[in-house]
Amino acid sequence: MEAEMPPRVKVGDVFEIPLSDGKKAYGQFVYDDKQMGPLVRVFDLTTHDVIDVDGLMCKLQEAGVLLGPLFTGVYAAIRTGLWRVIGHLPVKGFVYPGFLMVFYEGERVLGPWRLWNGEKEIVLGRRLPDEYKNREMLAVWAPSDVAERIETGENPYRRIIQEG
Repeated sequence: MEAEMPPRVKVGDVFEIPLSDGKKAYGQFVYDDKQMGPLVRVFDLTTHDVIDVDGLMCKLQEAGVLLGPLFTGVYAAIRTGLWRVIGHLPVKGFVYPGFLMVFYEGERVLGPWRLWNGEKEIVLGRRLPDEYKNREMLAVWAPSDVAERIETGENPYRRIIQEG
């Protein structure tokens, strides 16, 4: 008997992210960047009890965003069963957020800050302008690291960005 293949993940798919305390968080595949891969957002909603999917989809449409968009290995997470697709919601009004890039070693920034806008790098300068300090670093997060960020709220790049 052939093993059942997990569904192919597509933009708009909503998935369940199990957390270490037994709760579940929920994310959505919002954009497929041809160079960097899938961008996901994590909704500001966790559940402990099993609730009906239709009711959950309604709640997610009203929920804010906790994390993201950020790059992560959503294909592998679904394929391996770590995350599970539970529904689909339209992605409305998506705007590519732009991601920060900088070379650093330990505590020291070694080069100018750059912004990746999805097509090219834009040099921002040696000091990061304040209006960019709420952005994510250009990084691909392991699915387990996404779950850890949901649980702890900690971003290992936050200090570097804030001191930018």
